[in-house]
Amino acid sequence: AASQEFRRGVGRLIITFPRVLLVLTIVVLVVYLVVIPFNFMAPFENRDVLITYNVMLFSVMGLLVGATPVTADDLSLRLQNYLRSAIIVVAALVVVVSLYSLAAVVYRTVGHGLTINRMTVIGWNSINIALLALMIFRQLHGGKVGWVAKLQWTFSEGISAYIVWAVFVTIFTPWLF
Repeated sequence: AASQEFRRGVGRLIITFPRVLLVLTIVVLVVYLVVIPFNFMAPFENRDVLITYNVMLFSVMGLLVGATPVTADDLSLRLQNYLRSAIIVVAALVVVVSLYSLAAVVYRTVGHGLTINRMTVIGWNSINIALLALMIFRQLHGGKVGWVAKLQWTFSEGISAYIVWAVFVTIFTPWLF
């Protein structure tokens, strides 16, 4: 009964909103990728631009988690196809932007030295890129069968990686710096 009630009213809006935002996210990411060549060095030279990129990338990871259905049965086959495709497209676009962002952090690290913040961001970006690449691989390998379970499996592994990195940063960086 509780699952039926959650699929109505505000509950339905809460589970639908992240899925609708995927379309807007695709548009924003495409604009980012179109604009990058015209202002290529901005995140390399301007810390605020780089911070904006990284905040956006972490937000998109949360959006992907929020857009993932609990079960495939929650959606029609047609909507499953659209949602799965949108998630793959967003993940692919985010990998490209993440690699660009990571390159900017590494560039700033080489030029200005390793700091706790840079090391932390390099770790988070590396985890994000690996998770997104794994997500894309799992979605494209083996087709549509079990696509929701594959996403959930990847997110589950991602949480473990984030926790390990957070513990490392919290416990060991004070001794490193």
